Amino acid sequence: WDMLALALVAVTVVAPPAAKERLIAALGGALRDPVLASPRTGAPLFRERTVLGRTVQLAYREEDGGRLYRDNGAYVDLTPPGPDPTPDELLNSLMTAAAAFVQPAQFGQSLFRNPAVSWAYERGWRQNFNANGFPGIDQEFEEVQAFFAPVAQRGVVLDMSCGSGLMTRRLAASGAYRRVIGADYSESMLAETARRFREEGMAVPDLVRCDVAALPVQSASLNAVHAGAALHCWPDAERGVGEIRRVLKPGGAFFATTFLTAALIGTRRAGGRTGAGFRVFELDELRGMLRDAGFVDVDVRQAGRACAICRARAPARAARARAASGHRRCR
Repeated sequence: WDMLALALVAVTVVAPPAAKERLIAALGGALRDPVLASPRTGAPLFRERTVLGRTVQLAYREEDGGRLYRDNGAYVDLTPPGPDPTPDELLNSLMTAAAAFVQPAQFGQSLFRNPAVSWAYERGWRQNFNANGFPGIDQEFEEVQAFFAPVAQRGVVLDMSCGSGLMTRRLAASGAYRRVIGADYSESMLAETARRFREEGMAVPDLVRCDVAALPVQSASLNAVHAGAALHCWPDAERGVGEIRRVLKPGGAFFATTFLTAALIGTRRAGGRTGAGFRVFELDELRGMLRDAGFVDVDVRQAGRACAICRARAPARAARARAASGHRRCR
């Protein structure tokens, strides 16, 4: 321990901060995470690594010895405490899974917590979206990469509602980003994402279970966010889009796809929700939602019969500063 203390002192004196952080992390110390935050307080979390033989246990702790959030080998759960789905709820969601293959826009968020649905997602389920105009994943990835490039090269990117990791794997494999985080509300989707990363021989990135309406992410900490085939699943899309705006750095990019009302076979219910709890949108509704959240350069277009492709940016700091300066001059 004396030698360890001397090594840390030496690094503190002569090494740059990045080298110091790498050594502390390698020795199992706690480092402040620059992105993730406590779901209870919003304060930054501290990343801890415990090495036991060949096993490395990752966890995140709140400041001053607060609550500990352990990585379970697939993901870390940063949702506020709440009830798990009951056996009856899981059974009911399984019974609707076959019908959702035909009408995927008409089934609610809880469906995706079913392990059977997570298993099926890349085995035909997601491909059915193409009938409504959704681009194939490789085509979507090319557009995402081009849109993110000006602001996110070597930056931090979040794949929100990542599902089984279709886009997460492509973002990670591109090597374009310093850090890729996959996030979803579904435990089974995150487990499937981790499994597929390992199956393809890739290192599993940070996977986080969270609620998009209360992101456990520090404000202005992300360069870009992707949310593919997701907004229609969110119980409160306005809050979710507002949270994404909050966590983006100035000039940060947001890319999303979702369903339009033409996807429905039945009628649209009050509040824009289907009978099974999914929400579908009009183009102008999405444009207004993004602008109300504070996004600029909003571009929402229709693809095929019922797919909306949304692109927007957080205001640049310089633009906000100019606006504030102009306001002062007018006073």
